Amino acid sequence: MTTVAGRRDASQGPDRPDPGTRRVEAKGGDEARFYVGLVALIAVLVFATLAVIALIPMVVPGSTSTSITSGSMSPKLRPGDVVIAVDRGYVPIPIGTIIVFEDPHRGDLVTHRIVAINPNGSYTTKGDANATADPTPVPRDHVRGSGQWVVPYVGLPSVWLSTGRWIPLLLTIAATVACIWFVRYAVEPRFDPWSDITPRQPAQSEPVAPS
Repeated sequence: MTTVAGRRDASQGPDRPDPGTRRVEAKGGDEARFYVGLVALIAVLVFATLAVIALIPMVVPGSTSTSITSGSMSPKLRPGDVVIAVDRGYVPIPIGTIIVFEDPHRGDLVTHRIVAINPNGSYTTKGDANATADPTPVPRDHVRGSGQWVVPYVGLPSVWLSTGRWIPLLLTIAATVACIWFVRYAVEPRFDPWSDITPRQPAQSEPVAPS
């Protein structure tokens, strides 16, 4: 026969939470942390893939990539989009083609659409959102290529840097650093929520001595 004190010590009581409950709560927290890390990993992989695609033309001969910095080509192209253009040699470029060219006066890269071909072989260009065509015709040897692909948004940090928009740039940097930090919850084995889970053993009933 057991004593009352013995029964009180054997019971969990209000001050002794069930170990199984603590284990379930810890498992839930570890799983939540793992899924946060998984989302961060996906975000980092997507951004890195887009960045690599946008940078590849810089090392491939005959191709050019440039960021859209204004709304002159809206809604087709938006600020922050990266246009990848390919040089087709001296093959005539038809009217209506979006081209990347060196501005004859400033020397920077511009992405506009061809609206006319002049008798001397130069092109008249215009931004889709602009009311009038560009005032200076573009010589054929100033054309870097015709637009082939668009990588969305990946050029926004460079646009913000060039225009001095520091708040969105710093927020993006902070978000990127945070994502990289959270990635470890999804890739490091020590954060695996299922690695140390052992099934809870059923509690054995306490034998009761005959009275």
